[in-house]
Amino acid sequence: MPIQRLVLDTVTEDDYELIAIHCSLASYKVAYVLNKQLNLRLFRKKEDINFEYDTVTAHFPLFQYYDHFQYNMYNLLGNKYRIQTVSSLTEGLFSTVTEDIVVTKYLIPELKDVDYFLKIEAETYGFSSKLLIAELLNIPQIVTAYSVDYTQIKSKNNLIIE
Repeated sequence: MPIQRLVLDTVTEDDYELIAIHCSLASYKVAYVLNKQLNLRLFRKKEDINFEYDTVTAHFPLFQYYDHFQYNMYNLLGNKYRIQTVSSLTEGLFSTVTEDIVVTKYLIPELKDVDYFLKIEAETYGFSSKLLIAELLNIPQIVTAYSVDYTQIKSKNNLIIE
């Protein structure tokens, strides 16, 4: 029986734009501001992006909107998850000391300063990320926004949403 080989030449990576957003607002407020200023309809998904770490499960918020007219999918992803844990240390035979520890986990650990990511999957060639970034920079609550080259990120698989 001859050996059969499958050649996967047509497999390509997803093509999308990734915009980093620095903003100190809560995720639902960021989604509200983006909806209001950019005429989007971002809504919170029932399931967040969850990652299991050694001691905690991190829940990163996910807001999504599909534009049926321009065939663009907008995803607003939180990059930071903070949880306060209580740690108890035994110092002696009868004394224990408890202290609160804040643990921070990141969706993209290479970009720890970024608060949110806006991932846009555009099916048409009429989409311009430069125009979108200019509109984002006009929003007073957003400190800064810029495009990120996702091909250079080691943990880009964390951005795969299904």
